[in-house]
Amino acid sequence: PMSLKFGTDGVRGVANVELTPELALLLGRSAARVLGGERWYIGRDTRRSGTLLVAALAAGLASEGVEVVDLGVLPTPGVAYASASAECPAAMVSASHNPFGDNGIKLFAAGGLKLSDEVEEALESELRVLGVGGDAHQRPAGADVGTMVFDDGAMARYRERLTSDVLEGRDLAGMRIVVDTANGAASPLAVPVLTELGVVVTAIHDNPDGININEACGSTQPGDLQAAVVAAGADLGLAFDGDADRLLMVDAQGKLVDGDEIIGICAV
Repeated sequence: PMSLKFGTDGVRGVANVELTPELALLLGRSAARVLGGERWYIGRDTRRSGTLLVAALAAGLASEGVEVVDLGVLPTPGVAYASASAECPAAMVSASHNPFGDNGIKLFAAGGLKLSDEVEEALESELRVLGVGGDAHQRPAGADVGTMVFDDGAMARYRERLTSDVLEGRDLAGMRIVVDTANGAASPLAVPVLTELGVVVTAIHDNPDGININEACGSTQPGDLQAAVVAAGADLGLAFDGDADRLLMVDAQGKLVDGDEIIGICAV
């Protein structure tokens, strides 16, 4: 398992089989050494294995002297926003649109930035060294050992950021929108944000139980959303994936509007 490679979305695999807590712990230690930072943020989606992997990753970081701040369930862009606001590195525990049994760890450099190839290579080699028990490094002890605290305000701060971004001179009052949050990280967020903007919201697939994330719903399977938009006579529909960094839209006729079209609309 030490040969796990970083893909475009970090490390990913079957939780507790390929992506084990032992590996997450070593990844936490490697990340603390390679990326540095006195404080790290960690967020997750709603997968059952999320809390296990957050605990292991946090333990690895704390064992290298890092103060770990657990943000709880938060969309991936929300974790990047927290990282950018505080100028500290961060990790997201999620396998995005994959089935619930998978999970992953995606790392952000301080400022919410994607890791460079060089940093990913340094992480891989540090992971290999630690994986074979090669640790000449003096570990922190006493007052230098890291800690972990829970921050329950991250979702509220991100929500505020989203509403203020949208409200710059725009009025969405009276719009009717159906949202499918894929039983994922946007589930506690989408309805309050849109409601605050004056939208009349209907939500589907927004009741996460740890195993229903992405299951026949969300941006990979938007059939339910298309039907719901037409049935409700709504103006449009929004389909997120499990960690809410991917979006498909549906127009009033129930027709899909893909990412390229969304970029075009935003540009106009």
